[in-house]
Amino acid sequence: MNLRLTALSALVGVSLAAFALPSNACFTVIVGKNVSATGEILVGHNEDNEMRIITSQYWVDPATHEEGELIEFEPAAAKIPQVKKTLGFWWSQTLAPTGYSFSDGFVNEKGVVVVSNNCNQTIEKGEKVNEGGIGYGIRRLVAERATSARDGVNLAIDLVKKYGYFQEGRTYTIADANEAWQLVLLRGSRYVARKVQDDEIAFLANAINITNIDLKDTANVIASPDLIENAIKKGTYKPKDPKNFSDFNLRKAYQLDERTSADWTKERVRVLLNYITGKDYKDEHAFPMSMKLKNKVSYEQVRQMISGHSKHEVRNSGWYHQGMNDICNIGTYDSVVYVLRQNPLFTLAWRTNGRPSQQFSYPQYPLAGAAIGQNFMDPKTGTAAQFHAKPEQLSYRADRPVYTFLAMQNFLDWQHQDYPIFAKNKRAFEKQAAAEVHKADKEGRMLYRVDPAKAKAFLHEFNNYSFHNVLHATEQELHELHHLPIIINSKELSQSSDGTFTVTALSTPEVHMTRVDKEATRFGSPFSNADLEVNREMPKPLKVEFLDVNKDGLKDAVFTFPIKTAVAFTVLDVDTELYLWTKVGKKRLAGYDVVKIKK
Repeated sequence: MNLRLTALSALVGVSLAAFALPSNACFTVIVGKNVSATGEILVGHNEDNEMRIITSQYWVDPATHEEGELIEFEPAAAKIPQVKKTLGFWWSQTLAPTGYSFSDGFVNEKGVVVVSNNCNQTIEKGEKVNEGGIGYGIRRLVAERATSARDGVNLAIDLVKKYGYFQEGRTYTIADANEAWQLVLLRGSRYVARKVQDDEIAFLANAINITNIDLKDTANVIASPDLIENAIKKGTYKPKDPKNFSDFNLRKAYQLDERTSADWTKERVRVLLNYITGKDYKDEHAFPMSMKLKNKVSYEQVRQMISGHSKHEVRNSGWYHQGMNDICNIGTYDSVVYVLRQNPLFTLAWRTNGRPSQQFSYPQYPLAGAAIGQNFMDPKTGTAAQFHAKPEQLSYRADRPVYTFLAMQNFLDWQHQDYPIFAKNKRAFEKQAAAEVHKADKEGRMLYRVDPAKAKAFLHEFNNYSFHNVLHATEQELHELHHLPIIINSKELSQSSDGTFTVTALSTPEVHMTRVDKEATRFGSPFSNADLEVNREMPKPLKVEFLDVNKDGLKDAVFTFPIKTAVAFTVLDVDTELYLWTKVGKKRLAGYDVVKIKK
């Protein structure tokens, strides 16, 4: 199923090119404070998207705005009046060629966190929106304006009532140190919000997880007045008793079964439930929306949850991650566990700039500001690029740290033999990082009692240290992983060309390319295809010749590949890293070079 086209089909009556594409997947875990090991609400989230994705983190300062200022996000979406004053916020941006409306994460200065999960394929398809409706504006305006999680929920609902939501369905998690809410927005103006209870863990992949709710429980549930009436009218809910709606099930009434039963949706929840209970849940229609827990859950355990993999996945492509059945999957390009604290300055984010199973998780204090190197644009430029990214902003640059993190996970995904050593190093790194952040937290709180500004400056220094520490560790790991230097023997490659090109893989004293396995060799983009699956367009070589290209006495391998399939799922005018994946003897090896993609 083409997720991209399915998501876009909801935009009835509007030019598809006028809207940005949504986040296609994601996974979220919410732990109530009474079952959290530290007594603090935990939110774990994997952001999953297809094709070329570049992430950055920013701190956006609070601002005062001119009267009459209008906010424009997606080109065809409603233009929304700005308020006079907006809050400061941490922003994790997902930069994509066409712009993404539903992928960015936020934490504002009041400690309000916003993430979301695609829950498309609902019964709400043709509902009208006003002035183009709202999409990206929900998360961004909650970040700019919400003073609490509950305030954020109310703000989002008010925006949807006024403008209408232009996607079929999505669940937002809006949380602070006191409470966490799951807010389901449906195309048009219908909504349901449920407060996650303090003694439970809630979780969802990409189908609505809210099932039976008491709409009269206004302390814990907020819903559109006609929610049940609409489902009855559309024939998706038939109460056993016409006067009693206690059997109303939101997921059953509003989510199409093809989404609830999709392998890539149900399997990830199944993995999570197995981790929590040790049992195998097979009936997706009986999946609970949350569970009461007897044992406390730590942030380390949440990190393990969102690093989870399916034991039922058939891994036959050569790459470990090949689709969406894993919680940590081929499309995971941003992962975080938030520890939400009463003093928002000390809210902690354990992050990876990609798959949490193939990267070192490192701690950051979002409200202390982004570290040097976590972005390559200033917030104003990043905001302008959100739906109008330029090729240079999406291009590979060796001095942009995000590519170092992506390279490591690309090598590990192919070079399976190297993973056990990395896993050992990962455990040691994260244990040391936990000790360091514990010390920083203690010192920061001591400073805060005397001078909050100095405490913030101290925590910002820690953010810089922590980020550059993980970057250095990743660079060291890459040094151990990258043993295959390659050269693309062309400056540009054309997406429309039916021709061929050559790639040279240089032999070294340790790696003799004359032993290469031609049949196991592929070449192409390491990013997923449009369906969030491994790029199966990557071609085998048409031929391979053995020549001493660099005159060092060792014969190198010169591969010939077809251009068109080698550049599948790349982006025009972008300097793009393309990988050679191969086996030399019994060892799996990869290498990459950079080339500009042309039409």
